[in-house]
Amino acid sequence: MLTTKNGEFVDEHGRVVNLRGINLGGSSKIPTNTTTNWLDAKTTTFVNRPFPISEASLHFERIRACGFTLIRFIVTWEAIEHEGPGIYDHEYIKYVRAILEKANEYNIQIYIDPHQDVWSRWTGGDGAPLWTLEKVGFDVTNFPFCEAAICQETFGQGHSTAERRKGKTFPKMIWPTNYFKLATATMFTLFWAGERFAPHFMVDDVDSSGKKVNIQSYLQRHYINAMAELLKHLNGLENIVGIGTMNEPSAGYINVADISKGYGQSGASSGAGSKELKYGLAPTPFQGMCLGEGHAQLVGDFSNGFMQHVLGKPDSWVTVDPMGKKAWNSDSNGCIWKQAGVWQTNPQTSQPVLLLPEYFANVDFGRECYLPFAKEYADTMRSVWKSKTQELLIFVELPPLEFSTTPFPEISSSTLPGAINATHWYDGVTLFTRSFKSYFSVNTQNHRPVFGYKKILKMHVSQLGEIKQLGNEKMDKAPTLIGETGIPYDMIESTTSKLIRTSKSITFRDTSSQQLAAMNHTMTCLEKNLLSFTLWNYTSDHSDRDGDIWNGENLSVYSEDHKCGLDKTDSYYIYDGLRAARAFVRPYAQYITGMPIVNEFDMAKGKFRLVYKLNGIKYDVPSEIFVPKLWCSKKADMKVSVSDGKYEVEDDDRWYVVKYWHSMASVEHTVEIKVI
Repeated sequence: MLTTKNGEFVDEHGRVVNLRGINLGGSSKIPTNTTTNWLDAKTTTFVNRPFPISEASLHFERIRACGFTLIRFIVTWEAIEHEGPGIYDHEYIKYVRAILEKANEYNIQIYIDPHQDVWSRWTGGDGAPLWTLEKVGFDVTNFPFCEAAICQETFGQGHSTAERRKGKTFPKMIWPTNYFKLATATMFTLFWAGERFAPHFMVDDVDSSGKKVNIQSYLQRHYINAMAELLKHLNGLENIVGIGTMNEPSAGYINVADISKGYGQSGASSGAGSKELKYGLAPTPFQGMCLGEGHAQLVGDFSNGFMQHVLGKPDSWVTVDPMGKKAWNSDSNGCIWKQAGVWQTNPQTSQPVLLLPEYFANVDFGRECYLPFAKEYADTMRSVWKSKTQELLIFVELPPLEFSTTPFPEISSSTLPGAINATHWYDGVTLFTRSFKSYFSVNTQNHRPVFGYKKILKMHVSQLGEIKQLGNEKMDKAPTLIGETGIPYDMIESTTSKLIRTSKSITFRDTSSQQLAAMNHTMTCLEKNLLSFTLWNYTSDHSDRDGDIWNGENLSVYSEDHKCGLDKTDSYYIYDGLRAARAFVRPYAQYITGMPIVNEFDMAKGKFRLVYKLNGIKYDVPSEIFVPKLWCSKKADMKVSVSDGKYEVEDDDRWYVVKYWHSMASVEHTVEIKVI
C-alpha cells in the first residue's frame, strides 16, 4: 500500500518511501504493426507494447535488479480507441492486464500514464486516434504541404531547408515544434476550450438530453471514457497505485497574446511563456491558419544556433506555398478559426486579413481549463476503480518548467485529492545538443551561460528544488515524483559504457563516457533533493539504428545492441544490455523510519550515505537500503557502518537489503555503506 503524508510517500508502516522507477516503454507510443499503412488506423494494434508476455519475466527481473520498484506504464488513447469513437480494443486491454499481473509477481508497483506528445502520430507525435483529427475536419495527408505538422513519416514533402537538402534526414528533437503548428495547436485548443473559442462547433454525439455537444465536450468525454474503460478492466490488481491525467498537456493557442506575433503568452515578458520553441520553419499562429487555407506565407527558418539564441533571428526566410493544398478536408467548412471570426479572406484581394489578434488572450489555462478537466477525470477514474487496499493516486504530469508556456496551477487537495506532483525535468542543453559538458552549460530559464561543474550542479539542483517546492506550495504539500528524466545515449563523439566479461571478472569499457557522467549527474541532482522519480525510459526493442523506435529518440537505458553476450548462468547476466548502468543501478534507501536528510550515493568513491531524524513515530520495522550486486557481488565486499542501533544484511539473488534498526536514544541516525 502506498499513501501520502506531509509531502512524502509512505508505506503501510508509516515509513517514508523513496520511489525509484522507469518509464515503460519508449516504443509503446506506436503500434506493433508499424509496417502497415500509416493512415490505416482501424487495423492498428498495440498488443505486445512494451513487449510480449513471453518475454516479460526477463525484462521485469532486469528492471527489479536495477532497484526500480515503480513503473510509469505508457498507454495511449489511440491504443485503446483507435478503431472509432466508443470502439475499444479489448484485446489490447486484456494484454495490458496480463503484463501488469506479471509485474506484480516481481513486486513492481504501477502508475498508468496516458501518454501523448504533440497530440497524435499524425501531428508528429503520439496519443490521440486519427478519428479525432478527422472529426474536426482535418485532412492529414495535406499537413506537410501546409506546414501544419512535421512528421517523420512524411518528412521531405515540406518546405524547410532541412527537407530540401540532400538526404532529407529527420532532424533530432524537431518533433516538439509541432506544439506550435496549426494541427496540434488547434486540437489542444478545442480539447481544453472549444466551448469558449469555437462555440459554433457542435458535433453529432448527442448528450443525455439528445442534443448535439460542443467539440470540447466530445473530445474530453471520449478521452476520459477510454481511460476509464482501461482502468475498470484492471480492477483487482493491487500493484496499481495511480494514474496520470495526461502527459505534458499543451495549451494550444490558449492565452496567446497576439497570434500575428507568435505564441507569447499574455502577461509573460520572459521565460518559456514569452516565446515558442523554434527549430525549422516557425510560422506564427496566424500564418499557420493562413497556410492551412492554402495562402502562401513568408516564414522564418530557424536552427538551434547563434542566429536564434543570440540575435533572435531566423537563419533564412522561406516562401511556403501550399500550391492549392489545404489542411482541411473537402467535407468540412474550412478553417475553424476563420469560422469563429478570427480572420477572413479579403473579397477584393483574396488575401487573408486578421480581425481578432487577441482572440485567445487573457485566459488562465491551469485554473480555467486544466483543473475542471482534471477534477472530472479523477472523479471518473475513482468511480470505476475498486481496490481493498490502495487509494488511487492522481499524477499531475506537467512539462519541464523551462519548456512550459503556462504557469503552474494552484491545485488544492479539496479540488484534486490524492494528487501527486509528477512534473518532468531534463538537462535541456544535454537533451537537445546530445552532448554533456561538465564545464559548460546554459541556464534554460534565462538563457545565460554557466561555467564550471559546481555551478552547473547547483543550477540543476535548484531547478529540481523549484519543482519540489511547487508540490508543497501549490498542491497543499503533495509529494513530488519526477515523472520523466533521463539522458540521450546517442551523444556526439561518444560511446556508451558497457559491460565486458573477461575470464576472471566483469569490467567496464569507457568508464569515463559522457553517458555515464551525464546519468550520474542527473541522479546526483535528484538525490540532493531527496526526490522520487521514474527515468525515461526502458525500450525492450531498442537498437542503435532505430533508437527508441520513435522520432529518432535514443534515451533507453537498455539496448539489445549493447549486450556483450553473457551466459544466463553468469551472475552479471541480468545487467547485460544496460547502458551506463553503474550510474543508475546504485545503492539507495527505499524505506526510511524517519524524515530523510541525506539519501545519496557517491559513484566515484563507491560510498552510500543515509542520514535521517526521528519523526515521532515508533516503528516495528527497520529502514531498508537496496544495494545492487552490480556494485557489490559478495557480502564480504560491503562495509557497513552505523551511528547507533543495529543492522543486518539480507541476500537476494540480484541485490542485498541492508536493514537498520535505530536506537531511540538519538534523534539523528546515519548509515554508511562502502561498496568498492
